[in-house]
Amino acid sequence: MTQRILIALTSHAALGDTGRDTGFYVSEAAHPWAVFTEAGFEVDLVSVAGGEPPRDGADVDDPVQRRFLALPSLADTPRPEDVDPSGYDAILFAGGHGTMWDFPGNPALAALTRTIWENGGVVAAVCHGPAALVGVTLPDGTPLVAGRRVAAFTDAEEAAVGLTSVVPFLLASRLRELGADHVPGPDFQPQVIRDGRLVTGQNPASAMGVAEAVLSALEDVSSGVGADPTDVTVRTSDGPMGGYLARPAGDGVYPAVIVAHQLFGLTEDVRAVADRIAGMGYVVLAPDYYHRADPGVELPATDEGRARGFELIATLSRTGVLEDTRAAVDHLAARGDTSGAVGMVGLSLGGHLAYLAATQLDIPVTVVLYAGWLTGTDIPVSSPEPTLDLTPGIKGKLVYIVGDRDHAITEDQRTAIAERLRAGGIRHEMVVLAGAPHAFLAQEDSPYHAETWQRIERALADELT
Repeated sequence: MTQRILIALTSHAALGDTGRDTGFYVSEAAHPWAVFTEAGFEVDLVSVAGGEPPRDGADVDDPVQRRFLALPSLADTPRPEDVDPSGYDAILFAGGHGTMWDFPGNPALAALTRTIWENGGVVAAVCHGPAALVGVTLPDGTPLVAGRRVAAFTDAEEAAVGLTSVVPFLLASRLRELGADHVPGPDFQPQVIRDGRLVTGQNPASAMGVAEAVLSALEDVSSGVGADPTDVTVRTSDGPMGGYLARPAGDGVYPAVIVAHQLFGLTEDVRAVADRIAGMGYVVLAPDYYHRADPGVELPATDEGRARGFELIATLSRTGVLEDTRAAVDHLAARGDTSGAVGMVGLSLGGHLAYLAATQLDIPVTVVLYAGWLTGTDIPVSSPEPTLDLTPGIKGKLVYIVGDRDHAITEDQRTAIAERLRAGGIRHEMVVLAGAPHAFLAQEDSPYHAETWQRIERALADELT
């Protein structure tokens, strides 16, 4: 079945009391329309008052805008009241200053948006288009944007165009008042923020990026992998800790899993691991263990990124890591969609953190991937005694997976880990993959990748479901 996307346009034509005209900003509708249609989606238009909406900022030299403005449907758009929201997978609010007057107070537009959202669809907006989100609340009365990361035309950009005293309110400020985490980028440069099924962009330069992020979000929804991922804040005794949360598609109660990141931080690769585990039927939280030293850092896999990663590893303490993991467990337990059982998966550095947590916390199953430093005291987390010496405290099952060509974990270290697990009477699997290097999970075309995912899935299913 062809998927459908709705693009919403303002019907407001007057720019306050300036005597100037406004309307929807053409490129912010035209370029997403082109991205969607080229991807095979059916795209419909709606405007607040119906009919032909006023336009602003048209560039007749842009062939995409010319094709969009020639659409017969643009001359006779329906009103929100006349649109069946059940037929749409996503709605995108194009910007233009006119939106500031007629998007926020339109109950039909808010109801249309809320229904698409509650049906599991994607809600997107660009530039002044997020003005539509000002009036959208969830069934419990909470603003849709509360607690979510968003982009929108910034207060600084509004001042730069000389309209601060003309618009009814400053959009970025209003979104913050509603509890949103407004994330500004440089003035008039592309800035796209995706928070689960909510996608927003800062200005006209962000329009195509918003459209592409909508397609990515729709792909996640249709695949059921991390269907509603979002950035979250976890409370710890040292203040807020960021994290990434992904859950399965659909309602239900699921076991939970913590994913501990490698030395590069909470990167897209780590988020992809969380998404994949969510697709297996778990609520997954990946905490930002670097939040005390460099919150939100995502390091590139370069020599510079690796060097910075080692600097950040040196800031981690055993006490802090355990506090953060306990806070992550508590955060998951407090959710209404988790069953209480919490497993853990750790990658490289994160594998060490997961092993440590398993020795101190009641974790039913821990999957450790190529974790180093367990046998010595080379990093603060592995002191005052080697983390391996804490092995007798492990209560659940531990699965340790490593390659025999891992440059960071020698054969002697592998042997020491296996012997300590056996001596401690720990339920465990020690899996040594022939020919596998370090970080083999990142090699999607390798046999190590596929086998490892099978082992992760089986371990979690055996102990958590």
